[in-house]
Amino acid sequence: MLEGIFSSEVYQVLEKSLNASSLQHKLISNNIANVNTPGFKRSEVVFQSKLSEVLDKKDKEFLPLAVTNLKHIPSGTDFTLAQLQPEIVTNAETSLRTDENNVDIDFEMAKMAENTTAYSTIAQLMSMKISGLKTAISEGGR
Repeated sequence: MLEGIFSSEVYQVLEKSLNASSLQHKLISNNIANVNTPGFKRSEVVFQSKLSEVLDKKDKEFLPLAVTNLKHIPSGTDFTLAQLQPEIVTNAETSLRTDENNVDIDFEMAKMAENTTAYSTIAQLMSMKISGLKTAISEGGR
């Protein structure tokens, strides 16, 4: 029964968002640690846009399209919320300095503050959902 409750869409979105935010924090920390490493290229997590695609597509009905030739253009997001995973993208095309490093410490610090706020917000939402569930369980018999 609890497995069914925790596999609901809300818990899946919160869990996947927490995991993506945690991964993003690790990548930002790695970027900052390598700010003076010649040739290092910054990485980031692509998750929010993929989550938005899945959630936007969820309530819409589309005709299934098949890609049967390499020249066919895919119809868009073909994965579900359960299959959604954060993607790590390395920006290898830009360089800020002559040593080919592309890490901007001010940008990374701003991204870390943004990610910390996002993680805290998601954690609070998860805590509120679990607290509500706990209240329903303990007060349900009264």
